[in-house]
Amino acid sequence: MNKLTLSLLTIIASLSLVLNVVKLQTAPPGFNADEAAFGYNAYSISQTGKDEYGAFLPLRLKSFGDYKMPLYSYLSVPFIKIMGLTELSTRMLNIFLSFLFPIAVYFLAKELFKKQPVALLSALLSALSLGLHIVSRHAHEAYLAAFFITITTTFFLRFYKHERQRDFMIFLSTLGLSLFAYQSSRIFAVFFVIGFLVFVLRKRAHFRQLIILTTLVALIFSVDLFYKPERLKNLVFYRSPGLAMQIDELRREGGNGILYNKALVGIKNVISQQVNYFSPQFLAISGDQNVRFGYTEMPPLTILEYLFFFVGLYYVFKLKIPHRHLLVLLLFISPLTSALTWAETSLTRSLFILVPILCTSAFGIYSVIRAGNNRRTIAVALCLITGIELLLIILNWDFYLNHYPHRALPARSWQQGYKELSLYIKQSYSEYSHFYITRAYGQPYIFLLFYLNYPPSQYQSHATLSPPDQYGFGQVDGFDKFVFNLDQKLHASSSAIIAFPEDFPSGFKPLKKIQAGNTDVFWITENN
Repeated sequence: MNKLTLSLLTIIASLSLVLNVVKLQTAPPGFNADEAAFGYNAYSISQTGKDEYGAFLPLRLKSFGDYKMPLYSYLSVPFIKIMGLTELSTRMLNIFLSFLFPIAVYFLAKELFKKQPVALLSALLSALSLGLHIVSRHAHEAYLAAFFITITTTFFLRFYKHERQRDFMIFLSTLGLSLFAYQSSRIFAVFFVIGFLVFVLRKRAHFRQLIILTTLVALIFSVDLFYKPERLKNLVFYRSPGLAMQIDELRREGGNGILYNKALVGIKNVISQQVNYFSPQFLAISGDQNVRFGYTEMPPLTILEYLFFFVGLYYVFKLKIPHRHLLVLLLFISPLTSALTWAETSLTRSLFILVPILCTSAFGIYSVIRAGNNRRTIAVALCLITGIELLLIILNWDFYLNHYPHRALPARSWQQGYKELSLYIKQSYSEYSHFYITRAYGQPYIFLLFYLNYPPSQYQSHATLSPPDQYGFGQVDGFDKFVFNLDQKLHASSSAIIAFPEDFPSGFKPLKKIQAGNTDVFWITENN
């Protein structure tokens, strides 16, 4: 890499870092329960070597009964050890990765297309990508997994080309790490095992590496036999709460049971979901239907990137790019894990799809400009594409930073108010024998553990979780003075009752209000 390329790549990576932290206090407009869980478990591990339930260096975090992959918490331990348990320290891992991510994309694009300008443009598009930053700006493990899958794919291609043991070891290491980062990485592990098998059959060599890879993947997959994650099982498409009702309705309307059953209707739904991930509605208009990760006017891609993605695919096959089939397979499998669930289209579960799409878009832009007949045509095309793309990027980012945080729906979705509530509890802890808190709004126990910096060794001794509900989540009924069940409040005296404004009768005047922005989140009253 020459000095100019290194300088440009450093500037691009720095731009990504800046976009990751600008207005981080207000966008996203909250700090959610999963972030608090990753942060508190990292804090617990740093203090005791155990997670919140007292499990020593676990390979899954029990958390809310969803058994989160633990890598985000483990890699967050140094940041939390140095900075203490805060929102910023919990998000520091992804902040750090936001600098490295465009560099990883650069090397992947260079392996795919063998052209320096395409690699640099791919890195730049990833640095500016609102879709990637929507996830990276909070403590979400999908960004960590996408980072490792990007590196894994790069070294898979390098090993395929050079057959160097060093490339294989890096490939193996990053794949293994990705499998402890996020559940969606599993589909890539299966893909790489099959890819390696094809490689071995073609070359008639490297059988030992295939055995090592297969053994590693099998061992990591076998961990589920011990943890039995109900949340993961409940997300499979055929366990959808709506699937049975859909089939029942079709049969009552005269549908034949041979056609309308879980297998056929479920597969049809999976295919529809898979196609949705490539639709303009998801990629270029509104993105994720969960307002934490998507909203009209802040799509994962710009319209221009989306259009040039298809232009890029055209040139990939027209010019017979050597890795064109691998590129198509990466695009196909990236959303497959999410499509196999009954949940709505999800940016987080399909996040890696943005990487090959942005690389292909960059190749499309490069190919169109190169197709110009003279310098004037090239200059006009370059200026036009740059101007439109910058305008679209600025509009998307402006909405995310300056408008999205003020919308009522995202404010409630981001579980605002717990930080302010924890401050109130700190100030009034000695005044009440119990605090009765509604649990209809996320998982309140983890917010109190997090914001109160509750001693892990003290919590571990009596940490309990209810059996999983229909969605695979358990509940914590209480700890210390905190009870997360409003039905018990009538039996206690000298207690504070914390609930939503709508939980109180009309005309009720609370003792205190907990606000987020200008919105009342919690009302507090006493039970004497």
